[in-house]
Amino acid sequence: MKIEILSILPASREATWALVMDIPKAAACIPGITEVTPDGEDRYQATLRARVGPMGMNLSGTITVLSQDADAGEAHFLVEANDRRVGGGVKTNMSMKVIAKSADETGLEIMADTTFMGRLAELGQPLIRRKARNTVEDFSKNLSKLLASTPE
Repeated sequence: MKIEILSILPASREATWALVMDIPKAAACIPGITEVTPDGEDRYQATLRARVGPMGMNLSGTITVLSQDADAGEAHFLVEANDRRVGGGVKTNMSMKVIAKSADETGLEIMADTTFMGRLAELGQPLIRRKARNTVEDFSKNLSKLLASTPE
């Protein structure tokens, strides 16, 4: 399942880049994230609580920064997580790009390609697609609020 979102954030390109590359702080903007802890270089352990339809999940896994280029404003991530109780998991290849729009506005382009495994894959695709899109949109809104409240 592929999702693409383009948001305009109320901050400079540099401030936006600094925030999205501060993985614990940026991940806290994802609804349902309960903790993010470093686990080596460019790798983080994370836990996400989510509800898709009638099914509640507690996904535990890793966020790995595969590459980052501050000059180009691009970064690529791999997110892998499982819920043993539910018997399913997710694997997401994600890329983000920050694009200066003006001195105090930046475009954030998020592209995510997610694969659902096990029981999660059995849920209705429209239900999963809506939940995934809403989560990415909420992440973008929360980043925007955080940037607006942080002086540069």
